Amino acid sequence: MPYFTFPTTLSGRLVLPLLLSFTLLTINGCLKKDANPALPPETMTGAMTFGCKVDGRVFHPRNGKGRDGLYVQYVNLGASKGGGYYLNIPARDWKQEPSEGVQLTTDSLLVEEGKTYPFMTGKGQAYARYSRGNYFEKLNQDAGELTITRFDRTQGILSGRFHFIGTNQTTGQQVRVTDGRFDVRF
Repeated sequence: MPYFTFPTTLSGRLVLPLLLSFTLLTINGCLKKDANPALPPETMTGAMTFGCKVDGRVFHPRNGKGRDGLYVQYVNLGASKGGGYYLNIPARDWKQEPSEGVQLTTDSLLVEEGKTYPFMTGKGQAYARYSRGNYFEKLNQDAGELTITRFDRTQGILSGRFHFIGTNQTTGQQVRVTDGRFDVRF
């Protein structure tokens, strides 16, 4: 005697094809969602979004391992020598192994809406890097810049665009970070 038999009624004959169709549609929907992630829209509302392309592949931060994928630090370092403002936007995908991240930083620099800052190293500059197992720093000879599209101190909203080439200083390997955008609250 067989362990499983298909029902012979009309409604029973429809169960297996419907179940298979539902399964295939579910799997197909999951594959499409993961295969082509999209960059977040360019907004200026403090939506806490961040995204870019790394060598043509979309990157966006995701929480994981008990850590936030995106947070913002904007600190007044004071008016004395070495003071100014420190901005740090670390975006990390904690669900990747190894984790992957893009970091935008300014050191002793007051950013202003409508201005573009070349990524450079040192005090009073904007700085960028990419990491995934290794660090890819934006070196002074490499292309890259940060544009501030909105800076609202009252509401604590900072939005902008960025792009840069990051170089691994040990191997010389490079990554291209393009189409970067962020809309954060500080």
